[in-house]
Amino acid sequence: MKRFAFLCLAVVLCVPEFAHAQRLFAMKAGKFAQICASHSGRGVCEAYLDGIADGESLSYLAAHNNGDKSAFEGFCIPTTEKTAQMRDKVLTWLNNHKESLEKPVGESVFTALHNAYPCGQGK
Repeated sequence: MKRFAFLCLAVVLCVPEFAHAQRLFAMKAGKFAQICASHSGRGVCEAYLDGIADGESLSYLAAHNNGDKSAFEGFCIPTTEKTAQMRDKVLTWLNNHKESLEKPVGESVFTALHNAYPCGQGK
């Protein structure tokens, strides 16, 4: 557990300041794909994916609970889906969309999850 915490801290400290006004993480999707593909980086990768998934779900719930009837879910991950399966789908999408590798990781991962887990299709 200490190694995981240290690795998370190292990733955060080694990446430059956040970019954009909306606080997008400055890491590029290509670097994230390298981390996710390595055995030693899987824990950090999966923690990031869990955070993106939780953030999306909570954002939707907050908007909906505050009366925003136009709020929509960006992706719908089944509760039975394992994070390792999410990682594999995101890596496949990134590898098939090379143009996304120079974009911020959050943008590319969100798009990958949106495509892998569309809402309203029994998923």
